Amino acid sequence: MSTPEHQEKLKEEAKAISKRLETLIKDKDPKTRMVRTVCIYAGLITETLLEYEEPDVVMEQAFHRIADLLRTDPQDGAEPDSLLPLAYTIDHDTELGRQLGRGVAKKLPKGLDDIHEIAIALVINDFPLWEKQGFGKDRLLRLLIETVIASLTYEMATQDFCDLLIEEFIADGNSASQGILALAAVAGHYLAIAEHKVPLPSDADKELTNVMVRESLRHGTPGIKNWGMLAAANDTEGVDIPEYLKQLKPQIEEFFVLIGLEDPLGRAVSIAKAVGRMVAVITVEDVGQIHPSIAKSLAKTGMILGAKYREEAKA
Repeated sequence: MSTPEHQEKLKEEAKAISKRLETLIKDKDPKTRMVRTVCIYAGLITETLLEYEEPDVVMEQAFHRIADLLRTDPQDGAEPDSLLPLAYTIDHDTELGRQLGRGVAKKLPKGLDDIHEIAIALVINDFPLWEKQGFGKDRLLRLLIETVIASLTYEMATQDFCDLLIEEFIADGNSASQGILALAAVAGHYLAIAEHKVPLPSDADKELTNVMVRESLRHGTPGIKNWGMLAAANDTEGVDIPEYLKQLKPQIEEFFVLIGLEDPLGRAVSIAKAVGRMVAVITVEDVGQIHPSIAKSLAKTGMILGAKYREEAKA
């Protein structure tokens, strides 16, 4: 049972988070600010779910609890709501929420359990306010649910694909350099599939690269942060992209089917996150298999080559 002092502490931190978001989200458009805030709340919730052995069970319980408190069910609909951002935008903002949650949890008696309560309280407080601006609570609840699921799915996929690369692809005799190049090529390939299905912004490839950059930085990759300044790897002559896809794509595809991730851009983002994390794994000081600049160039080059392999992408 929480003490009054504990409850007061949670209220203080909830207010502090709200204040922090006022400066963190610089967009002037109220709708954009609202959507980004929901994504950050989704990130807060996601970070708390990852503490559990069965995060999907806890997630469902949280959704039911929020729905009961809001006295609404999530909006129905087979097609994605227009409020739902693109996958790389969801990743950007939910990761902000996850990072914020980790930082604040250190100051709270019950850590991430307290963050879970704070996130739900923020949702319950803000959704009725946004409803007055014309956005139904049912629609906002659906947005929250979809962004939590996306964030959790991306993280689970990232962990699985890193394991796949280390325990199978590299363990089978391929080098770490080949692993980075190959996995990045699969990410680029899924980007090509996404572009073939739905027109994407002209900077979609840059945004996908940024997914890799952010993930590598989160895990301690040293060196240059602007991968756009890096030259493409110059030792890729004879690289067999179709062979890499043949080796990696079936198991990756199987995982996506298993977890129900159908959006090709979401798939590309999941793989790009794994690439960024692997860049960190093989370049940190205690491992140091590849120089950071080389690993980053390989990742960038692999994505470009994979995206250019459009013949299979159209299949």
